[in-house]
Amino acid sequence: MDCGAVSVHFDSQHLFLDLSDGRAVQFPLDWFPVLQAATSAERGHFAVSMDRQQLFWPEIDEDINVPALLSYRPENAGS
Repeated sequence: MDCGAVSVHFDSQHLFLDLSDGRAVQFPLDWFPVLQAATSAERGHFAVSMDRQQLFWPEIDEDINVPALLSYRPENAGS
């Protein structure tokens, strides 16, 4: 996948991922229990790897692999 992470932000129910190809995608926050339990300040303190393929939250020891997240398709999606 040629696109990578540019930024991430949250609302009370979702993680929003901004990508280098201009797309913005959202994921249910409950897919990420550590982030769901984190404070807004903890969620806001993140880093994007230089290759834009990883997101890191050092204060809560959480990381997300962007290509894996973008390729994930839950078996029960839409149900």
